[in-house]
Amino acid sequence: MEIADQYYRAIKKIKEMAEPSNKAYLTSSKLADMLGISQQSASRIIIDLEKNGYITRTVTKRGQILNITEKGLDVLYTEFADLSRILSIRNNIFITGTVTPGMGEGRYYVARKQYIIQFQEKLGIIPYLGTLNIKVDQSSLSELRKIRGFKGIHIEGFKTEDRTFGSVKAFSAKIQSVPCFVIMPERTVYTDVIEIISDKYLRDTLGLKDGDRVTIEVYT
Repeated sequence: MEIADQYYRAIKKIKEMAEPSNKAYLTSSKLADMLGISQQSASRIIIDLEKNGYITRTVTKRGQILNITEKGLDVLYTEFADLSRILSIRNNIFITGTVTPGMGEGRYYVARKQYIIQFQEKLGIIPYLGTLNIKVDQSSLSELRKIRGFKGIHIEGFKTEDRTFGSVKAFSAKIQSVPCFVIMPERTVYTDVIEIISDKYLRDTLGLKDGDRVTIEVYT
C-alpha cells in the first residue's frame, strides 16, 4: 500500500499513543510536536487521513479522539511485512477460529478454470471444489492483519463475458498435519472469515463440523 511518508509517520505516532482499541486522545499541536512539524501541517495531515479513510475523528469534551481504521492499520502491517521480507525474517503465524458454514461462493470461485490452472501451476494442487471457512477469533485478528500485509503467492484475476474475477493471494498453511492454503483477495476486504483450500475435503479429512475450533499455521 503506497502512502506518503508523512502520513505513514502520523499513523505510526497515533498508534503509539492509542489504547488497545486503536483510539488516541491527541491534539494537532501534540501530533505536531511528535512529528517535528507545524501545528498547521499536523492539522492538515489529520484532515487528509480522515478524508482518505485511514482514521476517523470524534470531538468530545476531553478533546479530539483519533481512531485508526482497518485501512490505517493495513499501512502499518504492510510495512511490517515489507521489513520482514527485506530482513529475511520468516514468520509462521498461528490463527485460531471456528469452522463456519459458507454460502457456496467458495465452490463457485474455486471451480473457475482460470483459477484451477494457476492453483495447479503455482500451488501444486488441484483443489477440492469448495473452501473451508474459518471465523477468526477476536484474539487472532492482529495475526490476520499481519497476513494481509504480506504479498503471498499471486493468483492472477481474469474476465469472462459476464463478470470480472479479481486477483487473489495464497499462503501455504497447515491444519494439524494436513497441508492447505489460505486464500484471500489481493484487494483488501475487511472480514473476520478466512477461506482455506486443499486438494482434500478438509471437513472429512480432519473430521470437522460447524462450530469446531481449529488452529491454522500460516507460512508467510
